Amino acid sequence: MKIHPLALALWAALAAAPALAGDDCDVPVDQWRSRDAVMQMAAQRGWQVQRLKIDDGCYEIRGRDAQGREFKAKLDPRTLEPVKMKLRDRDRDRDRDRDQGRDRNRNPGTAPTAGGSGASVPAPALKPGTTPRATIE
Repeated sequence: MKIHPLALALWAALAAAPALAGDDCDVPVDQWRSRDAVMQMAAQRGWQVQRLKIDDGCYEIRGRDAQGREFKAKLDPRTLEPVKMKLRDRDRDRDRDRDQGRDRNRNPGTAPTAGGSGASVPAPALKPGTTPRATIE
C-alpha cells in the first residue's frame, strides 16, 4: 500500500494542531509581574493561596476562592489575568461517588445503608457484565 506524501503531510499538520492551542504563556521574563503582585491580586479576589508556582511560562495558583471552593488557575505573568481556571466542586464529587455506589464515610467491607438507619439497601436491578432481561406484556 502506497501512502501519498500529501496525505501524510495533512495528517501530521492536523495531529499537531491541538498542541499549538495550549495554555502556555509566552511572555519575556523581564515583563513579568512579581510574586508579591500575584499574591496581592489573589487577596483582592478573595483567594486563599495554598501554592504558587511557575508552569509552562505561567503563574499557577492552587487554593480556595472566596466561596471556599478549591481551584487551580494559570495566570498570564504580564497581566495576571486567568488563562485557564479549574474549580473543584466537592458536592458534585460526593454525588458522583454516591451514584457509583461508593461512600467515602463508610468503612470498607460494610454494606451501604439507606438513610443511615442501619437497614440494608436492596440489590441493584442490573449488575455490571450481565444482560438485561425484559418481558413485555
